[in-house]
Amino acid sequence: MDETFIQRKRTAAVVGSMVIPKYCDPKTVYTPKDIQTDMLSEHGVNLSYMQAWRAKEKALQFLRENPADSYSKLPKYFYILEETYPGLVVKLKKTSNECFLYVFVSLCTSISGWQHCRPVVVVDGTFLKSAYRGIMLTASTMDAAGTILPLTYVVVDSENDASWKWFFEQFKQAYGEWPSMCVVSDRNESILKATSIVYPDMPHYSCMWHIWTNIRSKFKKGHLLLHELYFATARSYTLDEFNERMSKIEEVRDSTDHIHTMLDGLKRYIVCLENKKCSCGQFQLEELKCAHALAALRHRNETYENYCSPYYTRESLLRTYEIPVNHILDKSK
Repeated sequence: MDETFIQRKRTAAVVGSMVIPKYCDPKTVYTPKDIQTDMLSEHGVNLSYMQAWRAKEKALQFLRENPADSYSKLPKYFYILEETYPGLVVKLKKTSNECFLYVFVSLCTSISGWQHCRPVVVVDGTFLKSAYRGIMLTASTMDAAGTILPLTYVVVDSENDASWKWFFEQFKQAYGEWPSMCVVSDRNESILKATSIVYPDMPHYSCMWHIWTNIRSKFKKGHLLLHELYFATARSYTLDEFNERMSKIEEVRDSTDHIHTMLDGLKRYIVCLENKKCSCGQFQLEELKCAHALAALRHRNETYENYCSPYYTRESLLRTYEIPVNHILDKSK
């Protein structure tokens, strides 16, 4: 074996054993940079970032063992959960070669509490940042106080048709199907497919926050103006109210190419070039480009002449004095 590799392993093991106390509390944040600083100040040892990173990994391995080995302990962990929380629903699915694939967990508190909440299920997925990645799928609802009640969490390999179908199958076994029940999601295609199979008669609604994030990314210049209108529209209770607010959104959307958000120090100003207005007030009052409008025009690489009053043009200035004032001739002449 290469001597450099052996030395590298020794360094990581020694330093890792020295910093183990720093990781006993899971809430402690102790980075490789911190290891570099402490080793230099306390022991006079100058470590590279990679050496410090390997030492951190070694310390975590000493404390928590190999992450891969923890998967084999899942059955024991689930047994303890079931003994501690009677009524808990846990489902573990493995691959054909007995490797971990999915796990579904619903606490008895959530299953019981669900009976006293509106039958609205909000589902979503998020990336896991562990050594083996994966996705966590969640379902939640809202209680009488307006706070989130977690219903279930599922760990899967990725967001796909199979994983979401398995998710909803286990959810149906744990929670059943209620009258007026609906699901809210980010419109992921796999969720739509899965619910159409497992809950064919259940209506599906779109999460207004996810729609807003899409609007904000698409209309980067006009999203500040759209924000208040959008959420007011999303909370409309009548069709007339909804249509009225949608018409206002259309007006803003049509003019977003002329809307710019400019930063001046810590202050934010909105410039509408089409209407020749700025939230600072100077543009529309003086009918002359303010500093924020000038910055917006430079960004668009446009000329300035079209965005100021005709009174400020060279032509207007020349016409102001086009009739000369002649000197009165001397009487002696």
